[in-house]
Amino acid sequence: MKDVKPYPVDPSYSDPPVIETDYSTWGIVKAVQYGIIKRVIELVEPSDPQLVGYDVNQLDDEDVSLLHWAAINNRLAIAHYLLSKGAIIDRPGGHLAATPLHWAIRQSHLSMVHFLMQRGADPMFMDNTGLGCFHVAIQMGNVPIIVYLLSHGVNVDTRDGNGLTPLMIACMHVRSVDIFRLLISYGANLRLTDSHGNTVAHYSVQFANFQAVVQLDKGDIDWNALNDESKTPYEVRVVPWLTDRVKQMATVQNMMNSSHRFSRLGLSMLHYSPVWRQRITIMLPPLILITCGLLINWDIPSTLYHSNFINQSSKISSWIIYSTKFLLLILLSFIARFIIDRFSDHKSQAVMLFSLATSTTLLLTITYLFHITLHTPNYWILHFWFLFFITMLWTTFILCYTKNPGYVDDIIKKECQQETIAQLLDEVLTHTNDLTLANNNNQESSSSSSSILSINPLQRFCTTCFIRKPLRSKHCSTCDRCVARFDHHCPWIYNCVGMNNHFYFIIYLLSTSVSCNLFMLGSIVYWQNEFSCLSNTSLTSGKTDLLTTIWSYLLCNPWITFCFINGAFYSFWTTLLFCSQFYQMVWLNATTNERINMDRYVEFNTNNNNNTTTSTTTNSSSNSSISSIKYNRPYDHGIWRNLLDLIGLPGFIMNSNKPVDWRQIHQMEQLNIQSSIYHNHHHSDNNDVDKKLLDWSI
Repeated sequence: MKDVKPYPVDPSYSDPPVIETDYSTWGIVKAVQYGIIKRVIELVEPSDPQLVGYDVNQLDDEDVSLLHWAAINNRLAIAHYLLSKGAIIDRPGGHLAATPLHWAIRQSHLSMVHFLMQRGADPMFMDNTGLGCFHVAIQMGNVPIIVYLLSHGVNVDTRDGNGLTPLMIACMHVRSVDIFRLLISYGANLRLTDSHGNTVAHYSVQFANFQAVVQLDKGDIDWNALNDESKTPYEVRVVPWLTDRVKQMATVQNMMNSSHRFSRLGLSMLHYSPVWRQRITIMLPPLILITCGLLINWDIPSTLYHSNFINQSSKISSWIIYSTKFLLLILLSFIARFIIDRFSDHKSQAVMLFSLATSTTLLLTITYLFHITLHTPNYWILHFWFLFFITMLWTTFILCYTKNPGYVDDIIKKECQQETIAQLLDEVLTHTNDLTLANNNNQESSSSSSSILSINPLQRFCTTCFIRKPLRSKHCSTCDRCVARFDHHCPWIYNCVGMNNHFYFIIYLLSTSVSCNLFMLGSIVYWQNEFSCLSNTSLTSGKTDLLTTIWSYLLCNPWITFCFINGAFYSFWTTLLFCSQFYQMVWLNATTNERINMDRYVEFNTNNNNNTTTSTTTNSSSNSSISSIKYNRPYDHGIWRNLLDLIGLPGFIMNSNKPVDWRQIHQMEQLNIQSSIYHNHHHSDNNDVDKKLLDWSI
């Protein structure tokens, strides 16, 4: 049945006219640039024997060869043809006298870089500015190409023609943290110098590269190194917001190297010591909690009487007592704020939250066991259940804190990483290039080939750990390691929540919620049975309305009130977090990280097969496709099997007597999941190749 067009025919509904471009008048340079391989072949191998074919090594008016134009435009089929006709692969060209490999790197064409290097391109060739291919990749900040070159034997400390190391060049041109992490984790020497004795520390300050300073400080950097002019890094340039910090780090480093201890640091320099920052931030929360509790519970009249400031018969107005405590609490908050601003950084803040959770839990535990139970001995059932759940709380807390969450690099030998990475990259990129060449026998400008070339095989590659990341894993910036089935980094347990401790974390949340509720119930029982609360004048006078009763309970023992408020706060957020975690992992089998970043993971996108194989031509169509995305649940095997996976028991994978080791799951097929992502590939001639590409792009 023919499609019925609207009547009258609207021009917007009519078929667009098909205009065939006449390439017969195109020059060979333009044909190479636009990927018209048929025209290139006509000019290199003319059918008319009287015509002379174009020399593939001939330079154009800009001193650029055809292979350069093919490389910069990522025309694999044309590059393959030119090399088959004798094109010089390392022919210098252009005003920089760079090779085609240089040009491909400048445009971030990883597939072309792999194609040229497979055919003998020299990455050590330098242009007339002294930059090799690796240095150009550093300048461009292209992480995938940097990883590729490193995995194929390029030295991480390779100097350019001017004697600069890659890290020095990065300090000059790059503001990305990933580049510095990658080079440092790969073993770059931080103490090499240039011809003037400057180290990478000098370059980081000279070019005001704050990201470089932060990352270098985590490595074996010497902030007191002297160049040929006897200048330290903080003396080469005055940058107020950076120079002072580097100078302070250098001072602390110098004192640590001389004494191996920070005991000689003055108070003005103490906050620059990472050891003292951690010590103080750990001690601060329990000190603040205890001080707050003591201030609230402080009997000011008794203190003044025993200090002989007032007589026993003297009375102090209650508003004076409350105002004094309020002012002291404000003063305490200012002191705490000053200490936090002075000693806190991104690492110590996590330690502070961990200390706060630990000290609060310990405070409630001691208060209940050694105060509430002694005043309410008849409620032994309540005390038994509190003891049961508080024991469960501390047990799971210790397990969450001490247990390896599932670090991926624990199962990978460091010496095998480079070989494994090179093998994986070669395998995937070779399949990509072969598929592209197969699709470009006639013309290279097809949309399918461009989408294939856009696949980045390093999307699931960690440039810090230098490993291929499994499914559901993520690199934790706090722990600085990749974690299998990563959920989130929890400062309350000072550890990541991952494959090995997620179940204990959920039990910890449950036991915390129940324990806090039992503590609040015990506090109410305490208020109802404590003589000091019952003998309150407001109650004995006959005023027994609810608000009066609650107010009397709150005032009779301020310490219990203080602990009750803390318990209520912890009960509220732990209950919400437990419900969220239990729903995610048992009903959906999706981690917090996956739910937040669903649009970034291909396996969750049911429309991915359309989006990854078809390029949008207009912004409106792109926006509509994004808004219409429906998310899949690829790891949901039902409540029972999801629960088995959470606990770490066999049964998640059918016909398997072993639990899932998420550190080794890199493909969906390993889970025996027939995800809808793969359905469109089952009837393809290139089924295996497409799956391999898709697994890398996930």
